[in-house]
Parts: sequence; structure tokens; C-alpha cells
Amino acid sequence: MRGVLIMLAVARTAVRALRGPVTCAARPRPRFAAAVAEVQAEANPFSIVRDDLKLMKLRIKALVENTLDEPGRGGGARSSGRSHPLLQEAAREFFERRERAFRPAVVLLVARAVESTEKGKPVSARQCLLAEIVEMMCTATIVHDSVLEDDEESMLGNVAHRTYSQNAGNKVSVLAGDFLLARCSVALSQLGDLTVVELMATALESIVQGGVLKAQARQAGVAPSLDDYEGRVRLKTASLIADACRSAAILAGEAHDSEVANAVYDYATALGLSYQVMFDTIRYHQILELAHVAESDVAISERILQEFISSPPVILSEIADVNAATTSRASLKKLSGDVEAASGLNHAVALSKEHAERAKNALGLLPESREKQALLMMADFVSQEDQVGLQREKYVQSRADAAPV
Repeated sequence: MRGVLIMLAVARTAVRALRGPVTCAARPRPRFAAAVAEVQAEANPFSIVRDDLKLMKLRIKALVENTLDEPGRGGGARSSGRSHPLLQEAAREFFERRERAFRPAVVLLVARAVESTEKGKPVSARQCLLAEIVEMMCTATIVHDSVLEDDEESMLGNVAHRTYSQNAGNKVSVLAGDFLLARCSVALSQLGDLTVVELMATALESIVQGGVLKAQARQAGVAPSLDDYEGRVRLKTASLIADACRSAAILAGEAHDSEVANAVYDYATALGLSYQVMFDTIRYHQILELAHVAESDVAISERILQEFISSPPVILSEIADVNAATTSRASLKKLSGDVEAASGLNHAVALSKEHAERAKNALGLLPESREKQALLMMADFVSQEDQVGLQREKYVQSRADAAPV
């Protein structure tokens, strides 16, 4: 909660920072061989923006490693020019996570599609900076979300929790996320477009509102309705990518409310919903597996219980006594039986794919291009039942190598 309140403060101050333009049943096992081939295909969305993403990651890496105590940036004249090792390690753990940076990739693809950027040429410096802001905002949210509850063990947290105690790890997590948000605020001021700055600040405020709603629901211990769930997802997940895609269209010369700007906004909103529904469905499977392999009920924390009863398969099963569930393996297994009886998993997968189709339909007015095809493929990636298309190649390959023949 402390983290989201600080995020809200950053969002409110970002608009005032404008200074000028920038100058630079168990799920079936996936068919691993086919999945690897798909991820490596030339038409893969990540292949098209590979160079743009590489530049973005280099800029963020330099930011995290060099600017925390850089002379002239708050570190003093005798500072080393290097950030704290723990901050570097924490950032590395999150920026090199299993999932690809699909949010900035979508923003870069939209920018290329609207600007008609030639193949082999980089996007403009402002579009690259916008993608950088999106990735830092997303990562800051993940860092803040890694703060542990009182009943959770330090080993379940991030590198800060594993290095120090739970309390100290929580403090470092909040500070690391706040540091990234502070850098976002500075970067926003360099975009040179007040409308875009306001949009991205609003996106950050929406993330905070979604985080507050999620925290309140967890404390209440009540499973949400589908409308409540999707409303929270629109705020916490979809708003960032949707406002960023509209911003990319604006930076490409489109009016704020033009047909193109509205189209990419609608696309990204539906994409975010599709992604989160499938992500939370995958999380449902992970928690259920934990319930089967855990040696005691201690492994089932209050947070895990709330994630389980708030997942799309459970919500769509409309289980009458869902709020009577307890932090025990037996309780989760009983709920999973109710979900299976109500075909909750099938409904959740169908809901994700429905949102993915809405995302594709929203791009109808964009002219044909390889970037448009890549955006359509991204909608398929987020609605895959294992989201393998969003995973880094080394993780996909490692799973393929480990799969039985």
C-alpha cells in the first residue's frame, strides 16, 4: 500500500515536469518443437523491433547502473558514478524476467505502423523513450507487487528479501520501484508533448487505483465478480499499454481523438484484458499444483488464497460458497473440483480469446503492413494457454529440452 501511494504522488507531479523535447483438467502439454519454431519465426513481433528493444534495454541498464549516485544527480562530487549493487541486482532480476518486454514491443510496433517506419531503420528517439518509460513503469509495478505479506516467507520474495530480512526486503523493494518511477517522471518531461505527458501520468494513476482496489479486495477476503475483476484489470494492466499506444500515435502526428489513435487504444485495451485473463488462469494452475505438492498448509498464504479465488476460472464457475474457502490445501482442491464441474477453465480460456479477437478487430482501419500483422500475432501470443510466445527463447528452449519425447 505504501508503494502504490508513492506511485500516485509521482503520477500527479509528472505533468508539471514538461521541459522540452528529447534529443535522442490439467492443461495439455504444449507442443514444444512447434512453439520454439513459432517464437523464432521471422514474422515474430519481437523480431521486427529487436534492435529497438535492444537500444531501450541498454539505456535502462545504463540508467540503473550509473545514475543513482552519478555526480550532478544527487550523488555529490565524490560519488563513484555507480548505483548500489543491491539495486543493480534487483533491477537485473526483474528486467531479465522470464517474460519478454511485450508492452514496449507493442508500443514500438504501433509507432512503426503509424509512422510507416522503413524496414531496418530505428523508430524516432521520442518513440524509443516512450517505450522505455512503459517498461520502467511496468517493472516498477512488478517490484512493488513483490512486497511480501506478514504470513509469507522471505524466500518467496525477490533478491532483496533473500539477501536481508522480510522487513528490510520490503523496504528495498519499495525504494527500488520508487527509483524507477522517479526516473519515469524525468523521462516524461523529455517527451516534449504535454498531451502525451498527461496521458502517461493518467496511466500511472490508473495503475495505482487498480493496485489499491486489488489490495482492498485482498483485505476483504471476498471473491470479485467478473465486472469487478475486469474493471481492476483495465486499471492495473490495460491502461498503461492503451495510453502508451495512443501516445505513440500522437507522437507519430495523429490527433488525440483521431480514428487511428482510438483504434490502437481499443486494440491495446482488449490486448491487456486478454493477457491478464490468461496470465491469471495460468497462475490458477500454478497455485493448484502447489496445493498438490506442498507438504503442509503453511505453503498456502492468505495472498495465495485470494489469488486463487480471484482467478477467472473460479470467478466464471460462480461457486456459491467460494468465500468460505480457507488457507488449506484441501480447500483449494475442493474449489478446483467445483471449477472442473462448471467448466471454469474452458470459460476462462474462451474469455481471453474473445478479448484477443476484439483486439484484432480494432486494427481493421490500419493499412496492411508487417507491423500490423505482428500486432495481430501479439494478440495470439497473449491468449495462448501457456503464453509461450511471450517467453524469452532460452526459457522456451529449456522447457523443450526437458519435455519427454
